[in-house]
This record gives sequence, structure tokens and C-alpha cells, in this order.
Amino acid sequence: MRMNTILSVLLLAASAVVPGCTCVARDAETYRADTRTVLETRNDAVKTCYDEALKADPAVSGDVVVKFKVEKKTGKILDAAADPTRTNAPAALSDCIVKALDGLALDPVDQRQGDATFSWAFKANPPKQL
Repeated sequence: MRMNTILSVLLLAASAVVPGCTCVARDAETYRADTRTVLETRNDAVKTCYDEALKADPAVSGDVVVKFKVEKKTGKILDAAADPTRTNAPAALSDCIVKALDGLALDPVDQRQGDATFSWAFKANPPKQL
């Protein structure tokens, strides 16, 4: 299995300091890296999703592109959903990956909401010749 990941985070709102806020104001690159780090904590679950898909179809391949928001007050990943225009992997694989992201949160929180897209590319390894 080969998993490639691409993350793009678009930051919304101004970077004004919020009085009394214990959150940080990351620059775009740090926000992207920190969000990727949080998502990567679920790599084992994503691998399990793909392993299950391989049981159903040993040649299963495709991309799963998930869009979500990172809430500024809690850091929680909200509204995660596979992007139907960019996802070409089976629905069961996409659904499993979206469920695997449930409960994740960016810590410390950022004072800006983030809109993000994260992609996984799956390609089955060819059978080994004996």
C-alpha cells in the first residue's frame, strides 16, 4: 500500500489577538503542519480502512479527499466529509476514513477557524511473481 497525503489549510478571519484567549495564532505553514500531525495520529485507523477495502477488492485503488473545518474555539475537526468531485475510491473506504477522523482536535487551539482538505492516495501493490 502506498499512501500519499496532501494537506492544504486555508485560514479564515483576521489574526487579531483575542483578549483572554489561551489559543495561538499560527502562520499558514504551521497551521498546515499541526493539522497534518493531528490527522496522522489516525494513520493506523486509515490503514485498517484500506486493509478492509483490500479484502473486498485486492486491486482497490483511488483517492479519498476529505474536507473539514477546524473550529477556532475548540480546535475540533468538524463537518468532515469526502469531496465527491475529487474522491474516486469506493464509498466504503471513504466513509471509513471520515469516521476515523471523528473526535480529533487541534491542540492548542488557534484563534482562527481553518478550512482544510486532506487527501489520501491508495494504490494496491501488484501481486508478487513466484
